[in-house]
Amino acid sequence: MITLFEKFVNEKGKFKTVDYKIIINDLKDNPTTLITDFEIVKTESGKSEIKAKGYTKTDLDGWNGGKKKQVWCDFDDFKDDKTRKVSNKQFQNGTKRIKVH
Repeated sequence: MITLFEKFVNEKGKFKTVDYKIIINDLKDNPTTLITDFEIVKTESGKSEIKAKGYTKTDLDGWNGGKKKQVWCDFDDFKDDKTRKVSNKQFQNGTKRIKVH
């Protein structure tokens, strides 16, 4: 019985409080990416190219009541050797409680 409960908890994900430094929103002003740590590669004309660590919102496989189920998954551009472009307007400190998968 306990293993069934542990499996249920692990499938549902964990809630975590995240302190972010950059937030990227979609067109409806909903957060899609929270960047917790970053390094600026270069800056030009109001945009910065950065390497970052943080969380991004992704869809899980399957449907939940007719809606796609979205959870936050972590990413690390330092390990993957990738860069991202962000607007300088998106730099803002904050705290958000998210469900991490």
